[in-house]
Amino acid sequence: MLIEDAVYGDREIEEEVLKELIDSRPFQRLKNIHQAGPQPFFMDKYPMTRYEHSLGVMLLLRDHGASLEEQIAGLLHDVPHTAFSHMVDFVYDTDEHDYHDRFLEKVVKDSEIPEILEKHGLDVDYILDEENFGLLERDAPDLCADRIDYFLRDSQRYGDWKVDHFADSLTSVGGMFVLDDRELAIEYGKKYAEADEEWWANPKEVILTEIFAKAVKEALEQDVLTEEELFGTDEQVMEKLRNSDNKLIQEKLELLDNGFEIELEAENPDMEVTTKARAVDPPVTVDGEVRKASEFSDELKKRIKEHKEFVKSGYSVNIKEK
Repeated sequence: MLIEDAVYGDREIEEEVLKELIDSRPFQRLKNIHQAGPQPFFMDKYPMTRYEHSLGVMLLLRDHGASLEEQIAGLLHDVPHTAFSHMVDFVYDTDEHDYHDRFLEKVVKDSEIPEILEKHGLDVDYILDEENFGLLERDAPDLCADRIDYFLRDSQRYGDWKVDHFADSLTSVGGMFVLDDRELAIEYGKKYAEADEEWWANPKEVILTEIFAKAVKEALEQDVLTEEELFGTDEQVMEKLRNSDNKLIQEKLELLDNGFEIELEAENPDMEVTTKARAVDPPVTVDGEVRKASEFSDELKKRIKEHKEFVKSGYSVNIKEK
């Protein structure tokens, strides 16, 4: 199986278990789950998918010598995402944007994936426990494959930033990702905060997600949509909303279809919303020791602190229809 990846290049996959998992129904579904949530439906934004990202995480782990089990865990880590990805966290108000994490075991075990793993002599419970895999997942502000891949992927696609030097500087020490250049680690930390402000926590995109989430919440409350249907595809959920005769749902969709502008720091806001602040303080090897990049840069330390404070304070906005 040849994987042609925009970030890591072409890779040939020979392991039968990986090929079977990639071809499985739950993983193929990720081709129809947008990484950015509802944004590609309402604005000019490239429709990056969870499928691309999950393959990328697996390839990144593979390139850095991760075990087959960790590669599989990386491949499967986003299988439980609902339609429109983190939009669901606005529906259910999850501060850590981790609604999908609660369903990893259920979604996997209710599918053909356990049978595939067992056929190849692999323990499904071990693979589903991300605490076994320090390259795949770590608490912020450390680096991990999940966090690294979406930064590299979105930077290349949305920011047209050159990211090869970040990827080339990555290495692993003691089961964790580190950078091998101090100045590059500082640059990485600054770029990551910039990426959060421009894309993942961008006020207008957050407001767009919040407006769409209100339509979805109304659909759930009025039995237009079931929670189980959230585990379908973006298109399937959108079709249910579009075909509804619910007035509030159609008002929200019309606002998004027509476009809107926002005024930040409004005194009498139409909407107040908070989102997750994302930041990294990249580990870097210096004289054989692993240190945080901010130890060598007061500027980075200040940048991370101010960025977190800005995002966590939330956005109070007035919305102006176009």
